[in-house]
Amino acid sequence: MKIITPQGAHTGQMDSINKTRIGNSLIEGSDDIINYNKGICHDAVGYAMYMLGASITPDELTMYSGQGWLKKFNYPAGEKWDGYSIIPKGKAIGFYRVKDKTWFHSAISTGNGAEIRSVNGFKLGTAWSVPADMKWVLGKRNAEDGTFNYDGTKIEVYISSL
Repeated sequence: MKIITPQGAHTGQMDSINKTRIGNSLIEGSDDIINYNKGICHDAVGYAMYMLGASITPDELTMYSGQGWLKKFNYPAGEKWDGYSIIPKGKAIGFYRVKDKTWFHSAISTGNGAEIRSVNGFKLGTAWSVPADMKWVLGKRNAEDGTFNYDGTKIEVYISSL
């Protein structure tokens, strides 16, 4: 199955002004990622970031899929979220489960506090059209180790430098 839809392929080839316009409509929720990309959370975030002008080439857009995006997002080299800072718009957010050392979810920041959009992420973004607020979903950060309690386990949240 093709992850990028025909509309997504067409839109991805537009000039930077039109790509940015569509990228912003995705971030704002007035357009749905499903029109452009039918992949999992990492794919949706990669496509939205590409449309917003992140350092993602057209080749990378078609080369990466699923967890392959984790290499590009490089969350460990990014900034660990402190639980209260406002996150700039258009940043990839990675969720890391400490127990099994797994990056289990990606989302994109909307620029509205700690709000994110994603797909397939339950409370961290089930449907693109419904944003999630990480402050509400995750609550207070654990003071002793900087983790958050989520889904019965400890997780860390990273902001990609991409």
